[in-house]
Amino acid sequence: MPTPLTDQPQDDLAVVRAVYDFINGVNPEGAALADPEITVHQSEELPWGGSYEGLAGFQRFYEAVSGAIHSEVETETLYQAGDRVVQSGRSRGFARATGRPFDVPETHIWRVRNGRITDLEIYVDTPALLEVLKP
Repeated sequence: MPTPLTDQPQDDLAVVRAVYDFINGVNPEGAALADPEITVHQSEELPWGGSYEGLAGFQRFYEAVSGAIHSEVETETLYQAGDRVVQSGRSRGFARATGRPFDVPETHIWRVRNGRITDLEIYVDTPALLEVLKP
C-alpha cells in the first residue's frame, strides 16, 4: 500500500538532508542515496556544467565539481513543493586553481522516489562563480 501523501514529504526532506550531510562531509553514506537512473543538470556555462545521467554520470559530475572547487553548502530554506524538494542557501568555498574564495547564492531542486534521488537541478550565481574561476 502506498505511503499516504502526508507522510511522503517528510521522508523526501530527510533524504535530501542526508545528501547535504554527505556534501558537507558529515555522512559518508549519502552517495548511496542516488538512484541508478539519476539525472543531474547544471548550467553549461560552468566548466563542469551540463546534464549527467546514471550513477556513472553522477560520479563524473561530482568529480568535476570537486576538482574545480571546494564548496560547502549552507541551507537557508528547505521545503516540499509538490513532488520536488527545493533548497536555497549559499555555497561557500574556493576555486582550487586560483585559491580565490567565493560565497554565492544557490538553489537546488530535487526529486526523490522510493527514498532515492532521481533528479537534481542546480542553480547558482553563475557570473560570480565564473569570475572566481578565471585564471
